[in-house]
Amino acid sequence: MLTERRYSIPMGHGPGHLAVILHRPARIPRGVVICCHGMLSHKESRKFAAVAEALGSVGIAAVRFDFSGCGESSPAPVGGALVPSRLRDLHAVIDHALGEIWSRGGVGLMGSSLGGYLALLAAAGRLEVRATVCWATPYDLGRIQAALTGSQELIQHFPPGFKVGEPLDLSELSGPCGVLVIHGLRDETVPWTDAGSIHGRVGEPRRLMFFEQADHRFLDEDCRQLAIRATVDWFLEMGVGVG
Repeated sequence: MLTERRYSIPMGHGPGHLAVILHRPARIPRGVVICCHGMLSHKESRKFAAVAEALGSVGIAAVRFDFSGCGESSPAPVGGALVPSRLRDLHAVIDHALGEIWSRGGVGLMGSSLGGYLALLAAAGRLEVRATVCWATPYDLGRIQAALTGSQELIQHFPPGFKVGEPLDLSELSGPCGVLVIHGLRDETVPWTDAGSIHGRVGEPRRLMFFEQADHRFLDEDCRQLAIRATVDWFLEMGVGVG
């Protein structure tokens, strides 16, 4: 049985806060996986709730959180940049997790779309991260950069002057190992070829999985459940949950 605790921690930049949900198994967990949502998503995503439940069934805690400017977290900084500010948020959550008893079996990162992009960047600079799983993750953010200046839908979600920031792609990515890359062949937002480019930039051990019927959000329930199972198995294989 999982217990759920909702609270907040200081934001990685500025005076604001990040809203967090911790899912803990009944026994003291053997590790934790931090879930990183996509650009316009939030911690209440049913996909991440299902991932947290599956992780809890094998004794691993899960943390879901809202990046700044999303959900219940503080607004994104005026004049800020998407990638740097959210990366600081993620590092703040990792730092918080490392100070808790439920991370003693190691830390893993799981991200979807832009959340996967950020998870890879964070994992590249954190030896404490034992494994990373990214779903439907872009290799470059060129389309997002164009949309931030030309899409009324995106402009209303971010403060004036907000930009994408660096890095705009993963061509210089170096360091993360223990990476599972998952992508749907029917992804209407991020080309499935991006998954192969990401796989080519990470170190061994690594794995690449395609789902023929999956779209960007993995709405097909069978595909989603198979991807969740593969995600949990990967974290166990990489030692998250082993004290």
